[in-house]
Amino acid sequence: MLSAFARMSRFPSDVLWTCIATPEPPELEQGPRSQVKPLALLQEELSLFLGKHPLEAGRAHRLRAVALLYHDHHDEAHDLVQDLSDADGALIHGILHRREPDYWNAKYWFRRFVAHPAHLALGKRLRSLAKTPAEVESVAILTLPGAFDPFGFVDACESVAKIPATHPTSAWLRRVQQAEFEDLVNHLLA
Repeated sequence: MLSAFARMSRFPSDVLWTCIATPEPPELEQGPRSQVKPLALLQEELSLFLGKHPLEAGRAHRLRAVALLYHDHHDEAHDLVQDLSDADGALIHGILHRREPDYWNAKYWFRRFVAHPAHLALGKRLRSLAKTPAEVESVAILTLPGAFDPFGFVDACESVAKIPATHPTSAWLRRVQQAEFEDLVNHLLA
């Protein structure tokens, strides 16, 4: 069994998720949810994490934006990604606009990259997350060429915009979005 310190130094994504995890996955829209951390506390915890797990400045900046977005601090996350033009920035920006919901703008940002590593990883593991026949069918639609299809996911989110977050389809899409966040964090910490 690894000590807590050894786990922290070997698996920074586990340590980060301990810091930013919430009881429920993020809503498909921007929330705010009741279980998110206040901005000041989240910023403090992120600074502590980044102090123990130094990253290249650009990755740390993007990781901070992801954590803020995950905790429904949309304006602050948007301020961090507004001027980023790389694939990571475009992916974060696209997720942000998908959750606003500004579906057209989300697709604009998703068009700015091809096969992001986080979406390639998600495409490989999505089937393992599906529990019902409807979810398995959804996986087939969301991973048509193999990678996760962010455009199909935007359409799926838009199709459930008027139904409760507790509806099985919404709950499934929230789990998919949670996995997207996880794979993005893993990519940024790689």
